[in-house]
Amino acid sequence: MSDFSRRRFLRAGGVSVALPFLQSLVPSSARGQTAAPPRRVMWVFTANGDQEARRFSTKSETGFVLDEFLAPYQAMRADMLFVEGIDKYHGRLPSGQRADGHQQGGSALAPWRSGSGSFPIGGAPGQTIGYVQGPSIDRVIGERVQAMNPNVQFTHFNFRVGDRSNNIWNQHSHRGPVGTQNPIPPETDPFAAYTRIFAGVDPAARDAALRRLRMRQSALDVVKAELAELGPKVSADDRRRLDQHAESVREIERSLSGMAAAVPQCSTFSTGTTFDAYSQDRWWDVGRTFAKISAMAFACDLTRSINFNWSGNTSDRVYRELSHTDGHHTTSHDSSAAAFTRIRQIMRLLHQRTVDGIYAELKAISEGDGSTVYDNTLVMHWSELSQGDTHGNSNNLVMFGGGAKKHFRTGRYVNLATQQRKSFSDLLVNCFHFMGFNDVTSFGDPLLSQGGLPPGLT
Repeated sequence: MSDFSRRRFLRAGGVSVALPFLQSLVPSSARGQTAAPPRRVMWVFTANGDQEARRFSTKSETGFVLDEFLAPYQAMRADMLFVEGIDKYHGRLPSGQRADGHQQGGSALAPWRSGSGSFPIGGAPGQTIGYVQGPSIDRVIGERVQAMNPNVQFTHFNFRVGDRSNNIWNQHSHRGPVGTQNPIPPETDPFAAYTRIFAGVDPAARDAALRRLRMRQSALDVVKAELAELGPKVSADDRRRLDQHAESVREIERSLSGMAAAVPQCSTFSTGTTFDAYSQDRWWDVGRTFAKISAMAFACDLTRSINFNWSGNTSDRVYRELSHTDGHHTTSHDSSAAAFTRIRQIMRLLHQRTVDGIYAELKAISEGDGSTVYDNTLVMHWSELSQGDTHGNSNNLVMFGGGAKKHFRTGRYVNLATQQRKSFSDLLVNCFHFMGFNDVTSFGDPLLSQGGLPPGLT
């Protein structure tokens, strides 16, 4: 066999270039395959629970009817799995190692015992507590992804729409490791977040990438010349593979050059005119910008794990667009019919904004195989409580959305209230499995786990 057939790399202009496997030159070579778009996962938080009795007007596995505040998801119900009867089991934790419903519930993505600290426990005068002692799932999955894919730049993103102050009431992401208190402050200013996250996708970085691509093109030209000398020894399939490789280089070059992109691709984008991100009346503008950042960050493969929060726990945002005068948290602790009407209005608005913001942005970006970022992303919706006026956490509603590569059996309603396995921490294991980490069988403190996946979801 010629020297050419034994080479794994060619040097052209001092640049090492990895080539696709060529069957004509390498005995028993593997067939090259186009890499599938990566899987991504996103957790979307809304505060203060909802109204348990008004989630569904009809409950059956496939004939369920979404009630008033879940109606925004009607158009995408075929892609969604609605799971009711989930228990966070925080009552199993020793009294000195758990906070109240809002505090402990807000840490549910990090299902560990609370440690010591100076934060007053809601509803327990004179008692204090601290942050949970362990990592949250967004961080753990992000670390696993990055360990396997070093080119993924960021472990995870942690966004919150709302005020800039950080405390036990509004921090949902934790670094760990197990046994340590290490909360991760969220990014609350979308303009600052954009600048930080997309610093590597600026024109200078693109120019450098273009230079590397052009060197690859030069190397490919050398390879083609050597292959031409081999004549009949090169099969039509190998010529096709090399042509496809060259075309991929040209496609990337066109994308980086900003030339006539027919669909959105990895790029920077305009965040528009800056405004006060902490103005209560601009919360939707903040959330919409974070949604754009999230979708493009996924498309650029900057991260595959995002913790997205419409607010912190006990959010007392006043929704003036609904003509409300009382704050959300204040209203959630009023058991009157009028208060529940306002709660349903708030929840419907937040879910509609999720559809118009997060889901719309995910659907707008096409992948290389004809799918969209939405098709390859799992979105898990959750709250710290099941219902605010009772501080309940035994009948939580969790919704799985996004295309999620058809991981779940969607278009269904499932009630786990009578099932043996219904813990929130065990439900999180589904997110690990979706991301390909099937070795994970439990997550969090053993007191919060029942040791197995809730049944009937996948």
